[in-house]
Amino acid sequence: MTNATRSFRVEKDVSTIIDEEAERMGISVNALVNIILKHYSEFSRFLSKIDLVILNRDILTKLLEFTDDQNLFKLGLELGETIPKDTILFWKKDLDRQNVFEYLEKIICRYGLLGTYDEINQQGEKIIVIRHRLGKKGSIFFHGYIKSTFNIVGLDSNIEVTESSIKAKIII
Repeated sequence: MTNATRSFRVEKDVSTIIDEEAERMGISVNALVNIILKHYSEFSRFLSKIDLVILNRDILTKLLEFTDDQNLFKLGLELGETIPKDTILFWKKDLDRQNVFEYLEKIICRYGLLGTYDEINQQGEKIIVIRHRLGKKGSIFFHGYIKSTFNIVGLDSNIEVTESSIKAKIII
């Protein structure tokens, strides 16, 4: 990756906040600004175009609690057929396996803040684990959603759920 040199003027109060935040995080101002710009370039600029909203986690968790397990799974299956497909096509312009994994990692977890994404490739399988704080009902919804998302690109998966995580094994 090559770097480009840029020079910016920023408002004094913004500069102060960036300085303080970089210090708190133990990173340089340059590193923090790169994180902010990457977040914008990979995610924020698409928010209104892919119809995303920011919602308090407690509101989402309470809404999930009011739906029975079977309907949550069914809802996940239904939404997982359309939302990821439309989002990935708009965002990446190509619907393939790698973009599905990137969608889960970046849109759902890193920037969507719905969970923490981890993956490993071992013995011909990709194992993905998403850890979240939406409770068992959230896991049930994610199970259906991720199953349908993988089906979009013909990925066969074995999905396990716990109270706070989803583990998917995919043969690659």
